[in-house]
Amino acid sequence: MADLLPVCQSFRNNDVIEININQSDAYDALYDSLLFITGKVERIKGDVRVTFVNNARGFMFQSATHEQNGKELEAVREVGIVSTVRGYLTYIDEDIKHLAISGWTYPNSFGIIQTTSLTFNILLSIKHFLNIFNDYQCISYGKHTIRLVRAGDDSNCFKIDETAGTVASKTEVRLNIENIELKVKRIFPHDQIKLQLLKAIQADTPILIPFRKWKLHMLPAFT
Repeated sequence: MADLLPVCQSFRNNDVIEININQSDAYDALYDSLLFITGKVERIKGDVRVTFVNNARGFMFQSATHEQNGKELEAVREVGIVSTVRGYLTYIDEDIKHLAISGWTYPNSFGIIQTTSLTFNILLSIKHFLNIFNDYQCISYGKHTIRLVRAGDDSNCFKIDETAGTVASKTEVRLNIENIELKVKRIFPHDQIKLQLLKAIQADTPILIPFRKWKLHMLPAFT
C-alpha cells in the first residue's frame, strides 16, 4: 500500500486538492484505494447539541474528478448529495458496516460533538464518490490524477439542535482538515507477466471503460 500526498498541503474551504499517481514500475489497483483524512472540529460559540450528519465526510468536498494520462474520465459535482442519494438507493447492510469508518451512519444515530474540540481520523473509500471504480475494477498503469475541491462552506456537515430556539442560531462550529493522503494498493507482477503487460501497453490498444456516470439535476431555485 502506497501513501500519496497532495501537491499542495492546503485544505481550507474552496482549495483544490490534487493527488498525482505516476509509478513506472508498478500497477495500481485504484478501485481499492482509500482516502485518509485527519482533522479537528472546533466549537466556536454556543453549547447546544451539535451532531455530524450522515455522510458528513462527503459534504466536505464540492467536486471530485479523475483523470488518466491527461484525459478526464469522471467528474462529480456536489459530492455529498450525489454519494448520499446513491448510498440510500444501493447500499446493503454489508456496505453500511464497511462504511462506518467513513462517516456513513444511516440508519444509526449521528455522531455527537460533545466537547469544544474533537479530532477525527477517517478512511473514505474512493468508490464512495467516484463511481467509475465500482464498475471498472481492473489494475491500471500510467499517470492518474485525483482532484478534489473543498466545499465553500462546511455547514452541511453538521446539524445544530433547532429545539434550543434562538440559542441555536448563535452556535458556530469550525471544521479544520489537517491532512489528506491517498492510500493506493500497488501490484508488482512477476517478470514474465510484466513482459506480457508491457507488450500490451506498447501495442497501444484502446481500452474501453464502461461505467454508469452519476448526474445531478437540481431545480434552478435551489442552485
